[in-house]
Parts: sequence; C-alpha cells; structure tokens
Amino acid sequence: DYTMSILVESALVSNIFVKNGGLLKLTKIGYFLQYDELTRVNLNFVNDICYKGAFHFQEALKNGKPAGLKELGNWPTIYEGLSQLTEKEKKSWFEFDHYYSDNAFPAALPIVFENEPKMIFDIGGNTGNWTIECCRYNDKIKLTILDLPGQLNVAKENVVEAGFKERVDYFPIDLLDLSQKIPKGADVIWMSQFLDCFSKEEVVQILENVYQASNSNTEIFILETFWNNQEYEAAEYSVVGTSLYFTCMANGNSKMYHMDEMIDMVTEAGLELVNSHELIGNSFHTILKCKRG
Repeated sequence: DYTMSILVESALVSNIFVKNGGLLKLTKIGYFLQYDELTRVNLNFVNDICYKGAFHFQEALKNGKPAGLKELGNWPTIYEGLSQLTEKEKKSWFEFDHYYSDNAFPAALPIVFENEPKMIFDIGGNTGNWTIECCRYNDKIKLTILDLPGQLNVAKENVVEAGFKERVDYFPIDLLDLSQKIPKGADVIWMSQFLDCFSKEEVVQILENVYQASNSNTEIFILETFWNNQEYEAAEYSVVGTSLYFTCMANGNSKMYHMDEMIDMVTEAGLELVNSHELIGNSFHTILKCKRG
C-alpha cells in the first residue's frame, strides 16, 4: 500500500494520471510514456547511457574529453567500447542509434539509387543496417562497409545472417588516422549520422579523405538530423540536447550540427553541394548530396 501510494501520487502530480471517478486514467503524457517508441527510446538512452556520466559534465566541458564515459568503461571514446557495454546498455544505445537513422532509410533508398550505382561505400556502417537495406532494395548492388574493426565484426554477423554474404566486403579503417585512406572505386559514398560523431576539424579531415577517394562521377550522400532543420520545436530541443551526450559521453568534441555548418565543412574539404532533401523519413532527417568540386 505504501509503495503504490507514493508512485500513484508522484504520477498524479506529474500529470501522468488523472483521477476519473474511482479509477486512474492515463493523460497524454502517460500515454506517450507507456506506448510511444520515440519516448521509450529517448528515456532508456538517457537513463542507461547518459545519467551517471552527466555528473562529470563540467569536467568534460573544461577538458574536451568525454569525462562521463568512465561510468561505462575505460575507453577514449564510446565507439571503441560499444561491443563491451552490458547487454542493457547495448540495447539502449543501439535502439536510440537505429531509431534516428533506420526510419529514414525507406525515403533515402530511392534518392541514393536514382542513378543506378553498382558499388556503394557505407562509411561508418555500424551494425550494417543500411547495407542490408540496400541489398534488399536492389538485388545487384555490391557494398563495402568501412568502420573500426570491432564494429565490422558486428556488421559482418548481421550481413551474413541476412543472407547477403556474397555482396558485401569490409574495410577496417580509423578515419582519425591521417595515414589511412578510403579506397577508390565507389559510385556512391554514403555516411549516415556519421559526421556528427566528430569535431569540425575532424569532419573536414574525413571529407578530404572522401574527396581523394572520389572522382567527378562519385555521388556523396550525408544523412544527418540538423538541429536547425526540424519541423517541431520539441525536435529541435531534443537534437540540440544530443550534443550534450557527445560532449560528456561519446568523445568530448562533437555535436549535432547546424546545416550551414555542415555545408561550410563540405566546401572547405573541396566538395560542393549538389542538392538537399529535407525532412525525409520520420521528418528529422536531411540528405545532402555532394560531389567533388
């Protein structure tokens, strides 16, 4: 009785429940907490990945390092540690990551395949979801996933399980190492929510690497959730808030970018913007189509 009373009273004053006669009824807030996927994904991510680390936020701001990451493990950035997170942490991290990328894939596929590419490089391929969707969309496409070795192992398992082993290759690369070059030969270079994982200087460095790997016919696609390019004020608020995660937990120096910032970095790297496809998919995402300048 005590446990129920404190929980119910907290929910009442938080407007999660309202009293309806002798019953409790969910409000809109309560409904979304219980049933909305976006709300669930965001809350689990903040609770399991960000909460403890947020106590180290001031240290992260001062030093430009993800000071809160030590609450999860001893890695320079969260990306090296993804495969070593607990199962609960992994579930929360990947569900958050996939929610804000995979929902855009159905709208992105016709854009990327418009000129019938034969080879796509999936840079920062993560768990291989984009590569798998491309293979399902087009039965002739071949792809190469470029990522850190640990992530490639996960992607390879998923690609094999999906039945596309013969159409996908893997290229281990640390794109922060200037000596490591992206190979040539892609018709399309695809980066899905990848560049926001890096500082401005690092983004330019990666795009310069993309430049050297491309030719005048290579199509370069950047999929991002730019904070200034959101349909709703709440979405803008949430996207900007994600920058705090990057500061404290991910790597200490990256952020969710304004679209104009990204275009400036594209130009600085020697590329040029061809066009943009804004608010695609679930209305968070923008695709920038670029080419070698």
